Amino acid sequence: MMGLLDVGLSSSFGYPPPLVFVPFLVLLFLAAAAFVDARTGKVPDALIGSGLLLSVASLAWGSGWFIGGERLLYVVASIYALKLINNLYYRLFNHDAFGFGDAKWTGLAVAGFGLAPVCWAWIVGAWLALFWMGLRSLWLKVHQTYGGHSYVHFVPFLFSGLCLALYKDPLLRFAASLVAP
Repeated sequence: MMGLLDVGLSSSFGYPPPLVFVPFLVLLFLAAAAFVDARTGKVPDALIGSGLLLSVASLAWGSGWFIGGERLLYVVASIYALKLINNLYYRLFNHDAFGFGDAKWTGLAVAGFGLAPVCWAWIVGAWLALFWMGLRSLWLKVHQTYGGHSYVHFVPFLFSGLCLALYKDPLLRFAASLVAP
C-alpha cells in the first residue's frame, strides 16, 4: 500500500503544487465507495458527489476555471458514454450490463485522475471480475438475482484496476503517449 501512497502523492494528475494531495483524497473517496458497493451493492451518491465537488472545484481553483471545466466535461462525457452503452445493452438483452453506480464511480475517478487511468481501470477491472466469476462458479453456487442473472459488484474490481494503473504509472504514461502525441 505504501507504493500507492507514494504514487498518489507524487503524481499531480493536473493539480497544481499546493493541491497535490487531492488525488490521494479522491482515491480515498473511491476506496470508500468500493467498500460500500462490495458490502451493500450500492454506490453512495453523497460520497461520489462530495468527491466530485472536491476534485473539480479544487482543480478549477488551483489551475483555473477553464481547466476545471474541461475536466468536468470529461466527467460528464464518461458518465453519459457509459449510460449510452448500458442503454444499448439493455435494448439488446433486456437487462443492464452494469449499474449506474459504476458510471458514477467512473465519473469521480475521471475527475481525480483523468481518462487514461480510468480506461486502464475498466480493462483490468473487467478481467479481474471475469476471473472472480470463474472462481466463484467453480467453488460456490452463484447467487441469482435480478431476473436470474448472476450479479457481481463491479466497483471493487474497478478500484483494483485503478490502483494497478496508478501503481504502474510509467506504463500508463507510455500508453497515453501513443494515444495523444
